[in-house]
Amino acid sequence: MEKRVTDYLEHSPILLGEQYQDKKEIFDAVHKLVLEKNWVTEDFADKILEREESFPTGIEQGAFGVAIPHTDSEWVKEEFIALIIPDHSVLFQRMDDAKQDVQADFIFILGLNQPHEQLAMLQNLMQLIQNTELLQNLYKQTNPNELLSLLKQYNF
Repeated sequence: MEKRVTDYLEHSPILLGEQYQDKKEIFDAVHKLVLEKNWVTEDFADKILEREESFPTGIEQGAFGVAIPHTDSEWVKEEFIALIIPDHSVLFQRMDDAKQDVQADFIFILGLNQPHEQLAMLQNLMQLIQNTELLQNLYKQTNPNELLSLLKQYNF
């Protein structure tokens, strides 16, 4: 059975309302958390930043900006999806035009190591971020458990 976003988020970092200067600071914060659990290699943060520089993941989605950074599976030992909803949006470059910026309000960091799952999860996340009502409700959340509950209500 295909995994849902919440299947990963239930045991992954969910960071709500924290301040970050830039995407590198987000990657470092998540890297620290998942490295402590031995879910990634030492190089994970550098590799995700490198990939983001070459293949940006920012998406303009109506009232919100979203980024879905990820890296190659060799840097991931245990699969996860980290969700960061920062206090203030963080600058990413657009997926469809790297010269354009996106102020990301939602950052989904994919730590997946099965290529077929990565594609399915990207499709699932694209459906999620196209639901403006859901994004508005998620953005108001201050409690990770309530956020998970909301995602489950929408069958993600």
